[in-house]
Amino acid sequence: MKCTLWMALFAILLTGCKKSAEKTVQAAEAPAVRASILAVAARPFTSSVPVTGTLVSRTRVEVKAETTGRVIAFAKEEGDRVRAGELLLQVKKDDLELAVRQAASGVQVAEAGVARAKVLARHAQLELERAQNLIHSGGITDKDYKLAIVTEQDARSQVSVADAQAAQARAALDVARKKLADTSVHAPVDGEIQKKFVNVGGYVEPSTPVATLVDNNRLELEATLPSSELAQVRSGMTVEFGVNSFPGERFRGTVVMGPAVDAESRSAKLRVRVPNPGGKLKAGMFADGRALTGVTSSAIVIPASALYRDEKNPGEAAVFVVEGGKAVRRKVTLARERDGQVEIAAGLKDGDRLIAEQSIELADGVRVETREGGNVSQ
Repeated sequence: MKCTLWMALFAILLTGCKKSAEKTVQAAEAPAVRASILAVAARPFTSSVPVTGTLVSRTRVEVKAETTGRVIAFAKEEGDRVRAGELLLQVKKDDLELAVRQAASGVQVAEAGVARAKVLARHAQLELERAQNLIHSGGITDKDYKLAIVTEQDARSQVSVADAQAAQARAALDVARKKLADTSVHAPVDGEIQKKFVNVGGYVEPSTPVATLVDNNRLELEATLPSSELAQVRSGMTVEFGVNSFPGERFRGTVVMGPAVDAESRSAKLRVRVPNPGGKLKAGMFADGRALTGVTSSAIVIPASALYRDEKNPGEAAVFVVEGGKAVRRKVTLARERDGQVEIAAGLKDGDRLIAEQSIELADGVRVETREGGNVSQ
């Protein structure tokens, strides 16, 4: 009877100890970590290189005066579009018009002198021929014959002198006309007036800047590129960019020449041909964009916020995935990165459940409460 009582008491004590141990284990187990989960799936990914720079016109001309005088007309204003050959500026020309008329009169006098010299030369030629006929018959002395020869030679020389004087007079007329033409400054190319340097009433002289013309229909983006990214960019690649004047709007251009590394800055200079059919873009605008260096049709891409990067090896990192309701740390190999998205070369596959954000509470084997599509599950 006593033996049976002791055995029953021992069984009760053993059961109590087991329940106490189970409660202790449950109390010691860490609570589950709540995390947002992304389902890993392959998708197209475009890699790119950041590009920043300034829009410049391929046609930029500084127009200068070629004469001396006071400006009497300059009807165009900054921003006005002009055509090649269109009048920009007029300098006072009264004195030069008088000089042209004077030079023209000088040409008339010189040409009259040529005509007179030719008449005299023809007369001298006839006299020489008559003297040659008479010298054989003895109808003229040798002295008179020699005088006829000299007279004819002198007459021909006078024609040459008159011709030279006429040419000189015509050149003087050309110079006068050129000076008169220089009082009218015309646009050398199609474009827009970017800046005016003089106004009506101002005084100009040769080499005085008058205006700067740019053609915004022929724009290029001048940018610099780190030499470390030089190998990724080549002619023909597309560049997407935006400007502050049109927030949210994207423009496109094409790399038209291979970048060259500057020996001092160790950066590459990049030129991008930019079409501007709507005329929105202007030379001088700052552009911020990316050169699209490649497209992968099927890539594993995850947010950069999910990565635990290896500072010693930038090409490697780690992520946490959920397997069997627990966090599992997995090493991954990094490829290209763009706009907060990273392409994973190895370590993840379609269907993996990725913990999308870092957490100091995560570790291998920690239970995870996942939030997917707004629902929490374990």
